[in-house]
Amino acid sequence: MERLTVIIPFLNEKDEINNTLESIRNTAGYNVDIILINDASTDGYDYETIAIKYKVKYIFNKQRKGVAKSRDIGVELLETKYFLIVDGHMRFYNNNWWNIIIDNLKQEERALYCCKCKPIDMELKLINSPSWGAYLDLEGKENPSTILSPHWVRCELNPTQNMVVIPCVLGACYAASKPYWTYLKGLSGLQMYGSDEAYISIKVWLEGGNCILIKNVEIGHIFRDRFPYYVDYSFVIFNKLLISETLFPNKYKYNTYNIVKNTAGICLKTAMELLTAYSKEIMQLRKYYKKISTRTFDSFVEFNENIKKENNSFAR
Repeated sequence: MERLTVIIPFLNEKDEINNTLESIRNTAGYNVDIILINDASTDGYDYETIAIKYKVKYIFNKQRKGVAKSRDIGVELLETKYFLIVDGHMRFYNNNWWNIIIDNLKQEERALYCCKCKPIDMELKLINSPSWGAYLDLEGKENPSTILSPHWVRCELNPTQNMVVIPCVLGACYAASKPYWTYLKGLSGLQMYGSDEAYISIKVWLEGGNCILIKNVEIGHIFRDRFPYYVDYSFVIFNKLLISETLFPNKYKYNTYNIVKNTAGICLKTAMELLTAYSKEIMQLRKYYKKISTRTFDSFVEFNENIKKENNSFAR
């Protein structure tokens, strides 16, 4: 029987790591493997003892690598074919969630699966209606400062089906096969924090695969008022420019640059310096994604806009 590995990168989560691991073990037992990746936490918490308690593989990054690289490290260390990436502050409810994810992965491995996100607060109370995946603001029309950011889909798409194709995953509960993730080069190029969902989702579409929402697996995600770590927004800006450089046709790339120049403020200089420093890697990634793409970018725009219109019509 195929097994699933849960990959959990984290930074300064303290007791939430214990709570997340406890929730996984209480629902899935030891039917799933777990890789815990400590991205150089500075809070002095004894995470290694927690890892031993729940019998999970524990990795400690001596220097902070960022969430994208930590997720890719987890995939590299897999001993199973399939995996689920989650954050360090999640809750699991369905005692068969792991089997449902594996069954879906077996049916269509050329896909990235997203579980239904249940948004909860620190007291585990529901703070918003559950989401049905996400769409992207590709041109910054909704808010220039959030260009390329995912927006929740709040209406249920195809109510009679347990699975539905969506433009973008969101909610930090994504499943895939290691071969497909590797073929897409995972999150290669992203630095520190930001744009993971947009990057991997667009790559899946262009390659010819699908982002698929699994409606009957709901996972609770705690949404907090602040991060337990410092976020340098120069990297957030860089990651948006990286996406435009590696995946976008010129029309959308230039639009992204123009908007970023007007909204990035003091972060722009560092982001541009990073682009120069990584120019060779970015060029190689662009060539690779062009080589493996089987769909046009315009087809993604059309699909994304259709979902956006459906969601906005529901909101009104």
